[in-house]
Amino acid sequence: MIYSKLEIEHYNELLSAKKSTPGGGNALAITLSLACSLCNMVINFTMNKKGYEHLTDKLKDYQDKISLYLKNAYQYADLDSKTFSDLMNAYHLQDQEQIEKCSIEASLVPFNLYLLTERVQLIADDLYIIGNKNVVSDAKIASDLCYSIYPGCILNIKANIKNIHDEEILNLLKTIL
Repeated sequence: MIYSKLEIEHYNELLSAKKSTPGGGNALAITLSLACSLCNMVINFTMNKKGYEHLTDKLKDYQDKISLYLKNAYQYADLDSKTFSDLMNAYHLQDQEQIEKCSIEASLVPFNLYLLTERVQLIADDLYIIGNKNVVSDAKIASDLCYSIYPGCILNIKANIKNIHDEEILNLLKTIL
């Protein structure tokens, strides 16, 4: 399912249903999409505004990055649900090799979401300082949304790490744990 295409009310109905997906990891990615959208709003209210002309190149760069990060956040929302479903199927089959493979995939989604969130937060924090003073509170809210994502990413990694024996993957995941 493509969660970014759903109306908010329908998404929330799915999120609150007695089903495994969408779940918390998916909600984390959607939360990042909201942070990206707030960053874009601050950029749009700042770019070409009198007194902020000297920031045009920087804001265009941020706009390009945030547009990409927004697409990535949507992809992680969908990927989180897919990898979780794949892992549940592997558990059902009781195939240890498949469980490890799916656990790795299910851990890499929140790992990469965590790293992407760091990039968005850096921009949000800078926009709070340099952005149009009438909307910098929105940049701060974007940053706060980013802060709210990190603990969930860590929890989702910890939930799956017990099934991973690949030392290289474990060392990678442990860089944020």
